[in-house]
Amino acid sequence: MKLLKKYGFAVVMVLAICGFAAFNGMGFLSKTASESEYVYDGEPEIIAATFSSAWCSACKILEPKLAQVAPEFANKPVKFVKLDFSLGQGSGPAEIAAENNFSSVYEKYKGGTGFTLLLDADSGEIVDQLTVKLSADEMKQVLKNSIQQVS
Repeated sequence: MKLLKKYGFAVVMVLAICGFAAFNGMGFLSKTASESEYVYDGEPEIIAATFSSAWCSACKILEPKLAQVAPEFANKPVKFVKLDFSLGQGSGPAEIAAENNFSSVYEKYKGGTGFTLLLDADSGEIVDQLTVKLSADEMKQVLKNSIQQVS
C-alpha cells in the first residue's frame, strides 16, 4: 500500500502518456498526409498544409471534412501535408515546410492550429485557406479554384 501511495501518481502519468501516444498513433504526429493513399503522382501545384494539434477543437471538425475531400483530389495536383503541433513545434513541422517550399509561411503561422493553407507549390505563397466554417463541398470548390488559379 505504501508503494502505491509513493509511486501511484508516477504510474498514472506514465500510463496517460502511453495512452496519448497510442491514441495519436505516434507515426501520425508531424507526418504528411502524402504518406497516405491520396498521393498525386506528378508535381503538385497546390500544397494543402493543415496546421493541427491533438488539443485543437477546430481541428477535430476540420480534419474529418478534409478526410472527405482528399479522396476526390487523389489524381489532382494537390499534396496534403499535416503540421502537427501536439508535442510542441520541434523540428518536424519546420522540416515539412522546408521540404515543401513554404518555410516563410510556416514562420508566420507556426503554432497556430485549426486551418489549412492552400499554397502555390512553386512560390510557397498562400492562394487560399480552408477553415471549419466551410462545408466539405465548399472545400472541394475552394481547392478546385486554387488549382485553376495557379495553373
